[in-house]
Amino acid sequence: MKPFRILFAACAALLAACSAPPRGEGVPRLALVIGNAAYENAPALKNPANDAADMCAALGRLGFKTLCHANVRDRAEFDARVKEYVEQLGPSSVGVFYFSGHGVQARDANFLIPTQVQPRSVSEDPLRVLYGVDELFDRLRQRPTKFQLVILDACRTDLFAAPRTATSRGAPPAATKSALVRALETDGRAASGLAPIKDAPPSTIVLYATASKDAAYDGDGRNGPLTKHILQHIGTRGVPVEEFIKRVTQGVETETARDYRRRQTPFIYGSFGGTFCFAGCPGAAQVPPSF
Repeated sequence: MKPFRILFAACAALLAACSAPPRGEGVPRLALVIGNAAYENAPALKNPANDAADMCAALGRLGFKTLCHANVRDRAEFDARVKEYVEQLGPSSVGVFYFSGHGVQARDANFLIPTQVQPRSVSEDPLRVLYGVDELFDRLRQRPTKFQLVILDACRTDLFAAPRTATSRGAPPAATKSALVRALETDGRAASGLAPIKDAPPSTIVLYATASKDAAYDGDGRNGPLTKHILQHIGTRGVPVEEFIKRVTQGVETETARDYRRRQTPFIYGSFGGTFCFAGCPGAAQVPPSF
């Protein structure tokens, strides 16, 4: 039996080597999905945990290796997750970075907010504890890919909105702004909504939940409007990524105009000259497809 076991092990190793991507080519389809909802020092959110779980499941069904994380605590953990993701990319990879949670712009840059940000005082520079979108882009430039889709379903609420006021009917007292929000307010260039993207990495499309400098809805159902419509269309075969984004945008606009009386319009930045369909392009022989 021992020679048989040795032969079996050798065959298994050979089969694994044949099925693995070429050395240096990277994982063919890879996604990093982060959902931040349980904020300790900013308004808690309802749907990002659901959004992230549902995106992971959908991308997994489409042949993506998924790295899925909920409630990333701080800047160091954020960068570690991104580094783990980027190290598995290669020139033959299709990558998806997805974030659902709070985001903010400050000093002409965009930042994603970890769940346990704890500025020690309003005088501390809060930007040192947030995760910069430019930092993400710098990481992505280290490993160019065939195509990279960055989805920022962020700015779910206006962090700088005036606190609620009590009413004569016994409503709760006015909400106190968190230390994080007060610290951001000390920076005159901090504001809700993300700033426009100026320098996305090559072959990268960045999809915002809404227009720059605007806030997005968290949604009344299981998912936020952007993620809801991504999930609705991502599994449709024969739809190039540009048409996919158009369908998502139309769905978000229609739903938010009807339900909230204010249209939320997703925006895209970056450029991509190739062809990619999540669930297979016309004429593709198999799913998942290649470029």
